[in-house]
Amino acid sequence: MTKTHESAVSPVVGVMLMLVVTIIIAAVVAAFAGGAVAGTSKAPQATIQATYSQSKGMSISHSGGDPIPVGTTTLFVRPTKSFGAGNDKYSWKVNKSVIFANQTVTWDTSRVFLPGDTVTISPANLSYVQTRTDGTLESSYSDHSLDFNSTANIGLSFVLEMQDTSGKTIGQSTVFITG
Repeated sequence: MTKTHESAVSPVVGVMLMLVVTIIIAAVVAAFAGGAVAGTSKAPQATIQATYSQSKGMSISHSGGDPIPVGTTTLFVRPTKSFGAGNDKYSWKVNKSVIFANQTVTWDTSRVFLPGDTVTISPANLSYVQTRTDGTLESSYSDHSLDFNSTANIGLSFVLEMQDTSGKTIGQSTVFITG
C-alpha cells in the first residue's frame, strides 16, 4: 500500500495574506501620521513688538518665532477700547510700500522678516498706517477721535496684527501711542 502524501498550501498562503494586509495597514497609518494626506496648512507664528511715536515714526520688530515671508503677509491696525466703546470695530490695512527695512530699502514682497529684524515707518508716512483703500485718512469717524496722530490720543493704544493670505494671525502686538 502506497501512501500518498498530499499537503495543502493554504496555511502558507494564509500567513502571506495576513502579512501583506498588516504591511498595508502599517503604510496607511504611517502616511496619515507623516502628513502625506493634505491637510490644513499651519500659519507661521512670530512674536512681534511695535512702537508708535507721532514724532519718531513706527517700528516693528520680529522678536522670535518663524521667518515670515513678506509677500504673503498683511499688517492691520485696530484701535483698542481705550479709544472708547465700539471703536475697536475699525481696522486698517497698513500700506507696505512705506515700510522700510533700513533707510533706503523698502520692505518688498521678496523679503523674509526674520527674528531679530526691525522695520520702520517714518513720521512723514504715518498717515499710511491708518488709511482707506484710496490712500486717504479714514473719515467714517468724526473729529478724528480715532486718529493715531492726534495729540489728544497720546497714551491710547491700538493692536498691530500680522496675518497670512488666508487670514490666519501670525502675531500681534498692543502698541501705545507716544508723542
